[in-house]
Amino acid sequence: MKPNSFPCWVLGLSAAAFLAQAATITVNTIDNVSPGAGKTSLLMALNSVHDGDQIQFNLPGTGPFFIQNPAGGYPLITNNNVTIDGYSQPGAAPNSNGILAPNSAKLMIVLDARNGNFTSMNLWPDDNNAGYGDSEYAILGVVRGTNVTVRGLSLLGVPPGFDNNQGTGNNDYGIAFGCDDQGTPTGGHINGCWFGVAPDGHTLSGSTYAVTGFRWRDANGQNQVTVDNVTIGVGKSSTNAPAEFNVIVQTAIPIIIEGNGTRISGNFIGVLPDGVTEYNVAFPTDSGGNLIWTGDFQYEGAIEIGRAGNNTVIGTDGDGVNDANERNVIVGTVPASMNGYDHTIEFYGNNPGTNIVIAGNYIGVGIDGTTYFTNGVPAINASSGSAQYRIGSNFDGISDGVEGNFIVNNWPPSLFPASGFTDASTLNFYDEVSVNGIISLRGNSLIDNFPAPVSPDKMNGGDNFLTDFYMPVLLDSTQGVNPVLDTNNTTASRLVGTVPLADTNGWPTTVIDLYAADTVGITNGQAAGLTDLPFGFVQGRTYIGSFADNGPGDRDNRPGYFDFDISALDTKGSLITITANYVSTNAAVVMTSPFSNPATIVYSPQIQFGPVTLSNGNVVLTWTGGTSPFTVQLKASLNDAAWQTATNTPNRTVTLPMTNPSAFFRIKQ
Repeated sequence: MKPNSFPCWVLGLSAAAFLAQAATITVNTIDNVSPGAGKTSLLMALNSVHDGDQIQFNLPGTGPFFIQNPAGGYPLITNNNVTIDGYSQPGAAPNSNGILAPNSAKLMIVLDARNGNFTSMNLWPDDNNAGYGDSEYAILGVVRGTNVTVRGLSLLGVPPGFDNNQGTGNNDYGIAFGCDDQGTPTGGHINGCWFGVAPDGHTLSGSTYAVTGFRWRDANGQNQVTVDNVTIGVGKSSTNAPAEFNVIVQTAIPIIIEGNGTRISGNFIGVLPDGVTEYNVAFPTDSGGNLIWTGDFQYEGAIEIGRAGNNTVIGTDGDGVNDANERNVIVGTVPASMNGYDHTIEFYGNNPGTNIVIAGNYIGVGIDGTTYFTNGVPAINASSGSAQYRIGSNFDGISDGVEGNFIVNNWPPSLFPASGFTDASTLNFYDEVSVNGIISLRGNSLIDNFPAPVSPDKMNGGDNFLTDFYMPVLLDSTQGVNPVLDTNNTTASRLVGTVPLADTNGWPTTVIDLYAADTVGITNGQAAGLTDLPFGFVQGRTYIGSFADNGPGDRDNRPGYFDFDISALDTKGSLITITANYVSTNAAVVMTSPFSNPATIVYSPQIQFGPVTLSNGNVVLTWTGGTSPFTVQLKASLNDAAWQTATNTPNRTVTLPMTNPSAFFRIKQ
């Protein structure tokens, strides 16, 4: 036996004995300074907490109760399985509405740090690699504590750009996770909380960041420890998803986590509890709605995931449990020139960034689907080397209808007019995608976003970016990477065109997704008059259906050519577009092409027969409606097994010899 080691039974006994000490600590006073005999303040509770303890509240009165942060802040939470439950306060109640409805939570407990009293997160003053420095503070700090749950609290801080009592330039956070070589906080769960907004739903006072988790490295910048498995919002397989929704407003970065397994589901981010009122931090306003300036400050988007990023879920996980209520509703972002940022969701330093899912989110649009938020940059940067992103649905038959993201951009037009789109190379759906990245973009509803994945002009690597990006997938990407709709033969009943050929050794299946195209993006993009974008910003607004090239129903068996019967689909009167989706031998990995040229489906009424006449042994057929050309088929008897083609014609009248005593006719397009 090695020195200082213990047999397993000793460790098991110690753990059991320690868990037996778990207790419920009840806070019954808001006074953190001199609580008095028989009283327990939140400061006292956090100073005495052990593994497994629950901190609950039973404050006298009607509330809500504003608990002022103590001088120096609260002690760091270093224990495991600790829960702070604001919903334990009598009169408090969690939200009961779905994610596409106003948040109805009734909060009673407010951690009020507007006095500038925060907890220092400078845990390792002599180590510049430790994640937090001497200007970083938090309302609640968690260090090495595993499975710490915070729920049912309103957290108010010092808004970005304002000074606090600890000096100019401090970064004040709501809840901060920290770690070192002795351990990392894993499995933390923040739910049912409102950050930056008081229980009345409109009094705002956010922090610089709302939820943070920064990695630790040793003094040599090596041996990284990340903050893993943090859930913000709805937990996987939650038994009460609406109760776990968070509201996060008035923060420079609402969520920034450096770790793996981050789950961000069921949150309003930059959106007030009513679900339709944005608070864009780049345009701060006072209580009267007047624009104010808050100093040298930049809004850095809604979510940042760094240094690891594997197995990240932002929105719906698609497992069939709570999927509709796992979506996030996220405010838009304005460019850096307007005190904003380059994108709304950012990944950086992925390692390598596998299994990243962004699904079911409303970005730049409110819960009603018609209230658009101020937005003028790409929703996602999709950066970092060989990272793999699924943005939208995987079409596995589980919750496909709620996995698509709804993303609205370049709103309002007065702020982002077409006349401002002068450089095609900057108009990219993903503004930092690497040529080695893999991105699936399926089933989304897109309005007025820039071309996906990037402008055909150039991006970062020059004019060959798109060729290089699709080179690992296609047999010959130099021949073009866009699918093409045959505008002469595509009709309400036929979808005809071509797709670039995949290297079937690694990408054996090509699936064509059909969409009603977004006319706003096409009109807006064409108004910019850019030669590289003759069709404007083509994108799919409404997903219609999918087909496999050379799969069932493909009437053209040549590789890369397709001809599908779409008469059963609702395409009448639509402007349509498609993407090609290359499915790898690992079916979970899909690469999506750019959107094709648009094609107009002209609505034509259903075919209706007119008068049928006999003349000199011939039958004369007439009809109305339908789309030319037509195929006239006949049967001598309805009992005959098959229809026989009599003729093909572009006209709506035809004369045929009557060779049988009776005949039955039908018209096909």
